Amino acid sequence: MKIFFFDIDGTLAIKKHIPQNNKKMLQKLKEKGYLTFICSGRAPFYAKKLFGDLVSGYICCNGRYIIYQNQKLHGEKFSSVKLLSYLHEFDEAGLGALLVSDDVSMYYHLTEQEIADAKQDYGDDHIIPYQDNLPVYTFDIFYHQIEKRQPMMEMFHKRLIINDHRGLGHCDCSTIGYDKGDAIAFLLEYFHISKDDAYAFGDGYNDLSMFREVNHRIAMKNGVCELKNKATYVTDSVDQDGIKKALIYEKILKDEE
Repeated sequence: MKIFFFDIDGTLAIKKHIPQNNKKMLQKLKEKGYLTFICSGRAPFYAKKLFGDLVSGYICCNGRYIIYQNQKLHGEKFSSVKLLSYLHEFDEAGLGALLVSDDVSMYYHLTEQEIADAKQDYGDDHIIPYQDNLPVYTFDIFYHQIEKRQPMMEMFHKRLIINDHRGLGHCDCSTIGYDKGDAIAFLLEYFHISKDDAYAFGDGYNDLSMFREVNHRIAMKNGVCELKNKATYVTDSVDQDGIKKALIYEKILKDEE
């Protein structure tokens, strides 16, 4: 048995657009009986809506939420003490956040425009004000203005891996101590699969932890340099059949498939 882990943004998709050939590659892997998992910082409801039954399951919230065959397999929520500590720091630094729960994301100190953008991205029903009775698995930090970016990075650099969304004023965060790699390790043990039969595809800083747990490490050409330096293979860009080319290189698929 082989297992494949794919980041979404910059790897399988460009925002909500999934190139048709990438959908075809996921379908091919499914037909061959391989396990395939989305491995993303995105919310579970976003990932499931985007990919549906194209994959076996989902690692969401940068590793803190795992779904297999439409069932929640594992959730690593923040303790109330830890979450309140983060919220206090956001208050002190003038930052906002989008806090991810099971079926909704909750906005905290966001502007009207940021809330509107989140609703457009995730859907009106999935964006609500912060409620302290719901579990939180991860968050995006909104630094609002470029001059707040570096102080934010310095504030959290020992606790979070910051994956900036290309200068849009916000970033998703992986917690140091439980990340995408930890979720992959959980699944390899769950399915009794070795690192030699595990493949990870990514492009961002939060994908470095994926590479820690697999022996086949594929970075996209459009990825960050740090990730490409750790890769066993650097494939083409997300919109240039990078996924297909990597699967052919790894001898998972043939040229004609």
